[in-house]
Amino acid sequence: MKKQPVSRSVLCLLLLLAVLAAGVYGVNGFTAPRIAENERLAAEAAAAAEKALLGNSVMLYDREDEAASAITVSSDTVQSVYQDDDRGLYIVRLSTSEGYSKLPILLTLTLDYDGKIVSLDINENPDDKDLGEEFPLSFEGQDSTLAGVNLVAGVTFSSAAIRNAVNDGFNALIDNGLFAAAEKSDDQLLNELLPQVYPGLVNKAGVPQGEEIAGSGSVSGGLKAANGSGFAWFVTGDRSLLAVDSTLGGVKLYSTAGEDVTDTADSALVDEIKALSAANADDYTAKDLKAFGRMLDDDAELTAVEIPGLCNSVNGAYIVQTADGERYAFVARPYGYSNEVMDFYYVLDETGAISAFRISELILYSEYYSAYTLDEDSYKDGLLGLTQDSYTGEQTLISGATMTSQAADTAMRDVFEAFRLLMESRG
Repeated sequence: MKKQPVSRSVLCLLLLLAVLAAGVYGVNGFTAPRIAENERLAAEAAAAAEKALLGNSVMLYDREDEAASAITVSSDTVQSVYQDDDRGLYIVRLSTSEGYSKLPILLTLTLDYDGKIVSLDINENPDDKDLGEEFPLSFEGQDSTLAGVNLVAGVTFSSAAIRNAVNDGFNALIDNGLFAAAEKSDDQLLNELLPQVYPGLVNKAGVPQGEEIAGSGSVSGGLKAANGSGFAWFVTGDRSLLAVDSTLGGVKLYSTAGEDVTDTADSALVDEIKALSAANADDYTAKDLKAFGRMLDDDAELTAVEIPGLCNSVNGAYIVQTADGERYAFVARPYGYSNEVMDFYYVLDETGAISAFRISELILYSEYYSAYTLDEDSYKDGLLGLTQDSYTGEQTLISGATMTSQAADTAMRDVFEAFRLLMESRG
C-alpha cells in the first residue's frame, strides 16, 4: 500500500505543539518547586501561628472527640476549648453558619480567667459584605454581657451570627464553672427579651427594626416597629418592665426575668402606654382596604378586628362577609431583603385555607437583581388551598432569593397563627 506524504502544514503544526509542550514542561519544572516551597512556608507559618496562639495550653473540649473531653458543651457552635495556665487564658474555636450566606464563619475567641475577652479573630468569613475593622475590636475587654458590642448596619445577619457565636463560647465556659457570668443591666435584659415576646418587631437575625421614640412619665422611651405591628416601651420606676403594645394584640408587660406581669400591672400604666402608642401610630386601613378590594367581590363587607395575644408581623385583620359566607382577611408585613417591609395580603376561608393571595412586589430591586428562579403566577397559585397543617415551608421557597423566601415563610406562618388565635378568641 502506497504511503501518503505528510503535508508541510501538518509537520509545522506538530513542531509547534512539540515546542509548546516543551515550554510548558520547562515552566512547570521552574515553577513547581517554587509552588511547593511556598506551600511549605505557608504551612510552617500556620503551624507557628498555631503554636503562638495555643502555647502550652491543654485541650478541654474537642467536638470531634467529646467522649475524651474534660468538659461538656451543648452548643454546636463551639468546636474546641483550650486552657493555658501559663498565660491565664481560655481559647475557644467557634464555627457558625447563621450568617447571610449560611456558610461557616470560623472564629477564635481568647478570654482571660476573669471572663473578659482578650481578642476575637475572624479566621474565615465567606460573606461578601465587609464587617469593618472596628467590629471584632469592639469585643475586646467585654464580659459575658457583651453590652458594648453593637451590630454592623447593613451586615446585621453576619454580625449577629458572630455575636451569638461568642455568646455560645461564653456559655460553654460559664456552664462548666470556669468563671462566673457577668450581671446584665435591666435595660439589656429587657432588650434581649424583645425577639422572644415580640417577634413582629425583629428580623430573622433577631435585630429590632424600627425607630426610637420618646416616652413620658414612667415610660422612658420605646421602639416603633417599622412594619406597623406595634410598639415596645421601656418602663422605669419601682421595677423595670418591657411593655409590648401590638397593633392587634393589645398590651403585655414583662419583667426582667421574662415573666408576664400584665395581670398585676397598674391600670393607669397600661392606659399611659396605650395613649403613647395611639399618639405615634400610623393608619394602614385605607391602603389595606384598597388591596382587599382587588381580591374580593364588590359586595364584600370588611370589619376590622383585634386578636388578643398576637405579636407577630400581622398588623391588619378583618372579618369579611361575602355572598358565599364568612371569610377572613389578613395583612402580614415581614422584613425582606435589606430589612425592607413587604406587604402580603391573604384571604382565608372558614377552614383556614388560603382562598386568595396578593403581594405588590415579590422580588425587591428586581431591576438590579436577577439571580433567582421564579414563575410568579405558578408561585402564587401554589399557595392557594394551603392550611396551617398542609404548609411545610417548601411552598414559599424561591431559588436564589433567600431573604424573600424567609419573608414569605414568616408571613405564611404568622397569618396562620393569626387565624388560629382569632378563632380561639371567638370561641
